[in-house]
Amino acid sequence: MNYLEIRRPQPLARASALKASPAGLPDYLERHYAWAYVWPISVWFFDHQPIINAILFGNYRRIMRATIRFMDLANAGKTLQVAGVYGELTPTLAQGLPEPLHLIDAAPIQLEAARRKVEAIGRAVRLARMHAEALQYESGSFDTVLLFLLLHEMPPMARRAALREAVRVLKPGGRLVIAEYGENKGRHLFHRFAPMRAILTWAEPFLGGFWCENLSHVLAECGAMAGRKVALDAQVDLFGGFYRVARYRAS
Repeated sequence: MNYLEIRRPQPLARASALKASPAGLPDYLERHYAWAYVWPISVWFFDHQPIINAILFGNYRRIMRATIRFMDLANAGKTLQVAGVYGELTPTLAQGLPEPLHLIDAAPIQLEAARRKVEAIGRAVRLARMHAEALQYESGSFDTVLLFLLLHEMPPMARRAALREAVRVLKPGGRLVIAEYGENKGRHLFHRFAPMRAILTWAEPFLGGFWCENLSHVLAECGAMAGRKVALDAQVDLFGGFYRVARYRAS
């Protein structure tokens, strides 16, 4: 049966199994990204495929295709998408997954945008308002977790909390798929060209720090804090390494 629902945190008898969802939006989202993800006119504008593709220098579909390939939708099992995504990704996932996609976001307007897109193709999605840093799911709930161009928009502590939570809710042997900017190793023109770096880090205030991190090392540390081992399973670099899609296994 196809269904669409927005699920908000409710009081539970076994509250210890869940983390309380903070009220409102994360501080960094309100301070730095409300203009992009909360203002209604912005949500309408950016959720046009040509716009979001232009922002990614024409690479949206390349990143999306690599993400879907790594997710292996037919065998993805119970799947969680952490945070809404502009463009075609969410309805494409909902179309290809054998069971309803779970999607969380802190912003109600993003949940509503996802609902409209998935409803338009007659597919199912389970929507819940919660923060990526405090997922209200029991440990080991999902076979696959997806983070699509989210981490670089989070300050370091929030980024690590989100990664710990993503690993925590994965089943043993589960897959964590991350589509992101590539690490800055000084090889890509956009990394070397100071005016481009300045523009990008002005628009994305946490990107500079994310560029300098070794994601696999950070994930290993976050996994250890969650009592899990996390190992890189596969990775593809796109647009000369400016973007990447990686798949990790959690045991």
